[in-house]
Amino acid sequence: MKFSFLITFLLGFLTSSHPPTEAEGETLGTWEIRNGIFIENNDDETSIARYNWSVFYSIFPKRITQKYIKRLVLMTDGEDEKTGALGALNDKNTEWQLVIDPIDVDFTSKDKMRRNQSIYTLVHEFGHLLTLNHTQIRPGEKTDQNPDDPYVTLEGITNKSSYLNMFVEEFWDGTLLKEWDYIQKNFCYTEQKSCLEKLYGLYKENYNDFITDYAAESPEEDIAESWTAFVLGKKIEKPQTVSEKKINFFYQFEELVYYRKVIRKNIKRYQ
Repeated sequence: MKFSFLITFLLGFLTSSHPPTEAEGETLGTWEIRNGIFIENNDDETSIARYNWSVFYSIFPKRITQKYIKRLVLMTDGEDEKTGALGALNDKNTEWQLVIDPIDVDFTSKDKMRRNQSIYTLVHEFGHLLTLNHTQIRPGEKTDQNPDDPYVTLEGITNKSSYLNMFVEEFWDGTLLKEWDYIQKNFCYTEQKSCLEKLYGLYKENYNDFITDYAAESPEEDIAESWTAFVLGKKIEKPQTVSEKKINFFYQFEELVYYRKVIRKNIKRYQ
C-alpha cells in the first residue's frame, strides 16, 4: 500500500536539498555549528534556533551531524509553505547548512499533527545529508545524463556504489529518467508553474512508483521521501508496487537500518 503517514497534511509542502533564496523567504537569523555545538549570537531568534538545533541534534546520529552540519538558518515564507532545506556550503560537499522554517517546524506545538510534520521534515532533510555528502557525490558541474554513467546531480556525479545511484539504477529506468530530464530542461529552468504542472503529470502517470507527489520532483527528492517512509513506517513484507519496493530498498544497508533504529527511538519524546 502507499505510505500514508502525513501525506494529506504534507500536500503543498516543499522540502529541498537546496536552501531557499532570499526572494523565497525572510531570513530570521544564521548560527554557526561547531562539532555539533550551537554557537550563540545576538540575533533575535537565537533561543528558537538553539532549541531547534537541540532537537535535531538529539534525534540524529551524532557522528554525521557533527561531521557535516556547520550552519543553521531560520527562514520563513509563511505557514505551510516550504518547511526546510539542506544545502552544501562548499563545492566539495563536506560542509552543509540546515534551513528550518520555525513557523512550520514547531516541536513545542500542542498540535500532534504539527509535531509529526516537524519530525517528517527533519527526517527528510537528514535523508538528503546521507545521500548527497562527499562520500556519495563527486563534485562536478551538471552535465547531460548519460544512461550508461552514474546519475548526475546539481552537487556532482554520484559514486557508482552510492545510495542515490543504486536507487536510480533500480527505480528510475531510462524512460522515466529521460522524461524527467526533458521536463527539467524545457520547463523547470524557465517557469516554475509549468515545471510543477509537468512534474505532477509525471507523478500521475507513474502513481504507484512514488511515495508522494513531491517525490516525482527529482531522484534526489524521491530517495529522501522514500528514506522518510523507511524510517517512520513499517517494513513492507510483500511489496507490490515500486513505491513499496523503494521503502524496502534501504534495508539492504546495515548502517541505514541502524540509523533507523536510533532515529525511531529518539523521536518518541517529540511525538
